[in-house]
Amino acid sequence: MVAVEDALESDFCEKVIAERLREAGFDEHDRSSWDRGWYSLPASTAYPLETTAPKAAQALFDIVGEAETLKFYGLPDNLIVNFPDPHTPWWPPSSWESSNARWHKDGDWFRHFLDSPEQALLGIVFWRDVTVQQGPTYVVADSISPVARLLANHPEGLEPPLPIEPIVSRCYDFRPLTGRQGTIVWAHPFMVHSASVNSTDRLRIISNTSVMKREPLRLSGEGVRTPLEQSILKALHVDKLEFQISGDRGRVESERERRWRSPDASRYLS
Repeated sequence: MVAVEDALESDFCEKVIAERLREAGFDEHDRSSWDRGWYSLPASTAYPLETTAPKAAQALFDIVGEAETLKFYGLPDNLIVNFPDPHTPWWPPSSWESSNARWHKDGDWFRHFLDSPEQALLGIVFWRDVTVQQGPTYVVADSISPVARLLANHPEGLEPPLPIEPIVSRCYDFRPLTGRQGTIVWAHPFMVHSASVNSTDRLRIISNTSVMKREPLRLSGEGVRTPLEQSILKALHVDKLEFQISGDRGRVESERERRWRSPDASRYLS
């Protein structure tokens, strides 16, 4: 993970929050209008990263390559609000077996390969401060190598959701992803994570975004590799890998997209 603090101005964050909550019918000062648990909004726009968060843009290019190699790297306003949930017991990240855990690798819209370009990085945007008991994203920091091995062993590709539970059961480095308003975290695409319970009386407001490359990651052959590509090879304990896919790349219609088209369109677990 790379955390870029003060990537966004506080005034900008508050403006986006106010607009999106109003559109969703929530009044931050009227608890009777609140939901309970996770509520996710489809993006209404994507702000250009270079002008909205230039420090985060430069960090991104350093990790995955320059802008011309990327298909998408905007900053969408798809706020994920974790409302206080007094009916669900809070659990710490170390309690990975909690019945409320939803461990997963992101990417519910494509067939997964080791070199998939659809999600070169996972971006996590802190629209407000996030504390430990406020329902932060829980991450499994030591899940990158086992996920890399899983994908390397399946050149035919894997449909989402990936079989993550056996991986999580063998991991030990569980962390809450907390931070200050305006922080943007660039996380490894193979890092497993889960939503958690907000046991405070404040809204937790973040969003997720995927950085997409134009071409698959380059893990074989010679030449300079990006830090992302190097990290995958390092996770597999090799310097290069003659990896060739044997299945077809393709888009998958996700449950999330089906829910967004339903009458209860904006509520889903994330």
